[in-house]
Amino acid sequence: MIPVTVAVIFIVYLIMYLTPGDPVALLLGADATPELIAETRQKLGITDPFFVQFARYVWNLMRGDFGMSWYTGNPVSERLFAAIPYTVTLSLLGMLVALIISVPLGVIAAVRRNTVWDYSISVFAMIGVSAPTFWVGTMLILLFALEWKMLPSAFNNQWTSFILPTITQGFNMLASVVRTQRSSMLEVLSSDYVRTARAKGVSHFSATYKHALRNAVLPSITVAGLNFGQLVGGSVAIETVFAIPGVGRLMIDNIKLHDTPTVIGCMVFVSVMVSIINLLVDILYGLIDPRIKAQYVKGNKNGKRKNK
Repeated sequence: MIPVTVAVIFIVYLIMYLTPGDPVALLLGADATPELIAETRQKLGITDPFFVQFARYVWNLMRGDFGMSWYTGNPVSERLFAAIPYTVTLSLLGMLVALIISVPLGVIAAVRRNTVWDYSISVFAMIGVSAPTFWVGTMLILLFALEWKMLPSAFNNQWTSFILPTITQGFNMLASVVRTQRSSMLEVLSSDYVRTARAKGVSHFSATYKHALRNAVLPSITVAGLNFGQLVGGSVAIETVFAIPGVGRLMIDNIKLHDTPTVIGCMVFVSVMVSIINLLVDILYGLIDPRIKAQYVKGNKNGKRKNK
């Protein structure tokens, strides 16, 4: 997690450093005098070389200091921690909805292969993968908010305002997991141990949902974990469309203002969050598949024997 986070900080810091435009000019306005601009640049440390600025920021970050916003003059941590709950809630709800719906659909498509169910689910998955997130959100607003007036079109601090963003957030991931689950389930259903179980008289339901599904769900968990980064990144468009005051919207607003400390603070949160989710996915692998857990246990025993 540490090398990934440092690499993300370096890349984002370099991009913001090379981006055309003067943040001090945006901050002070067109009426600022050259003397005031020079003094402000000196105060913010913008006149220092790139690696000096980067090293200073990393050192402060290691002490828990995200720096001061160039635009507001307030600590970045205040605005960031206020926005994090919205993004985390939206991403986790989107991931949960996607997994609850996609895994059963993928299993149904595999069990009823080459039927109307399979074709319909496959078309639905293809549409979900192809449809842009902002377009899905806009269509849901037009349909449920403007046409039917069932749900709010923008965030209003009520639980109902999370419904449309959650559906939008999980729609693309849902489609990806459906396709993965179908392919994985077909492969497992044709494996030797499933055929052996059926030959011994195990019922179709037990062979499919007790024996095959447990192994077939592992690739879907991997896809879900990898796509979680896309969920967090996709929250930029979703939070903008639905006016949610999350990390994505905070980052977009401050990119326009060239507020480097706030943008990097948002990126640090995203990178750490994605790394934690990937770690949880690895742990979940061992809980679902005993063979993976046995490999780690075996590796630890071999290591202890060598040490002895």
